Amino acid sequence: MKRRVWKIKEISSQAFRLAKRNKISIFLSQVLLNRGIDEKDFNSFLNPAVSDLHCPLLLPDIKKAAARIKQAASNREKVLVFGDYDVDGITSLAIFNEFAKNFEDIFTFYIPHRVKEGYGLNREAIVRAKDEGIGLILAFDCGTNSEAEIELARKLSIDVIVVDHHLPGVLASSAFAFVNPKRQDCSYPFSDLSAAALSYKLLQVLTEENCHSVLDLVVLSLICDVVPSKGENRSLIAEGIRVIKQSSRPAIKALCKEAGVKQKNIDTFHIGYMLGPRINASGRVAHARDSLNLFLSEDLEECVCLAKKLGEYNRLRRNIETQILKEAEKKINETITVNNSIIVSGDKWHPGVLGIVASRLAYKYYRPSFVISFDDEGVGVGSGRSIEGIHLIEMLDECADTLLSHGGHKKAAGVQLDIDELENFKEKINSFIEENINPQDFVPSLNLDSVLDFKNINMSLAQELEKMKPYGEGNDEPLFLASGLFKKGAYRKIPSGFSIWLTDGKKAFEAVVRNKDILQIIEYAECLDIVFSLQIDHYHNIPRLIVRDCRLSDGP
Repeated sequence: MKRRVWKIKEISSQAFRLAKRNKISIFLSQVLLNRGIDEKDFNSFLNPAVSDLHCPLLLPDIKKAAARIKQAASNREKVLVFGDYDVDGITSLAIFNEFAKNFEDIFTFYIPHRVKEGYGLNREAIVRAKDEGIGLILAFDCGTNSEAEIELARKLSIDVIVVDHHLPGVLASSAFAFVNPKRQDCSYPFSDLSAAALSYKLLQVLTEENCHSVLDLVVLSLICDVVPSKGENRSLIAEGIRVIKQSSRPAIKALCKEAGVKQKNIDTFHIGYMLGPRINASGRVAHARDSLNLFLSEDLEECVCLAKKLGEYNRLRRNIETQILKEAEKKINETITVNNSIIVSGDKWHPGVLGIVASRLAYKYYRPSFVISFDDEGVGVGSGRSIEGIHLIEMLDECADTLLSHGGHKKAAGVQLDIDELENFKEKINSFIEENINPQDFVPSLNLDSVLDFKNINMSLAQELEKMKPYGEGNDEPLFLASGLFKKGAYRKIPSGFSIWLTDGKKAFEAVVRNKDILQIIEYAECLDIVFSLQIDHYHNIPRLIVRDCRLSDGP
């Protein structure tokens, strides 16, 4: 098991003051401070509600966009609705369809092929749109930095409306309307909405209704696109979970059936690790149109067939991923000294899974990792994934002269390069890391919210910490340290892992262990320290510990 450094926060004097003022425990107060939550936002964070959502009319150009769309619908002007091939893009289109379905033969939905066309607007699609008499293009989850394509559309007398959440570049968009909360001139109070959340806001303006029923689609996008689980997103996630549990949408029912998920019990884990991969799979190994068709269909029998198809794509995706990972690992073991980074390449590796393989390698070696596939012409496309403390785009900007193109964000990025530049690329990446990154950054760590002795654990605290749910990006499940513990009896196998009782000599709690390596340490230890999260055993109505890491202890 990979040893991780425990970074433990001390309970601050501020946490004591805020706990007293807000009538919460010092532990919850410290957790909120660790998440960067301002005191004025404590109540809304702990009690998220749709009433906290901001008015959609505050978004830039949204009124202009809605007016143009209504004009097109009224005049029976042909409209192309263009989206991305991931969960966020697909749900964006599905949400907009709640408006579009009322206007037969007006709106055509289009998702590019990942391999043949790549991400976002492309010239061929725009020229084809002109030939088909399209007068308006709506770009969801793409288009922010597609200036050349938007300019081409303008010259062809096609208006473009961009509804997107990606960070704009230096050039200002020349789109007819540019709905993006990350615009520099934007006064909207929250900038981290997903594209599907923006589609929901647009639908509200178009219909002049609250559109509560589409929050099942919004929550899929928020979880799968890994947006920050704070501010308005937190309210949308919390309400979206409630909506998706009761959703009558055939696509949701069919996906849950295919994934073996009980819809009434669905949570962020099921969305992120069971439903999301199936929705994404068609875009990775076939065409995302299959996933879009699932969400556009209102026929349960058809949805069940499509969901099964997505399940087959997901199994194929896993097989392809496993094979490429094996080949990559072999190359690493034979030719690469694991130093500052992992950069591995192969011929004609499937581009749809490169990012997943890069993630696996980054996790295993705890190094920035790039997986690149070269075609017969020696042009490579690749995906990179990073670790805490290393910003991919800052690093790639320094290597731009070795690349044909690059883009992305802090933890994930895409690159394109000629095979002749591969060694230069490797050299510049490793040199950048050596010059700018502290060696300690290559040691994986766990961020602990505070020390939590057994004497302070009770049902009241467990119930209070439950208010931190739903967890997500920027709001990890709270982790605590307890030291100097002893085993109280032998462990036993349970459905969720292994159960063992631990005591500090005065109080004892059931601890659940899901990692066999951790269990071996506990078996061996006479006295141990543990990193744990606190949960409620609802059957016995008592708190219990979920052990995330452990080590041998010298005592309390």
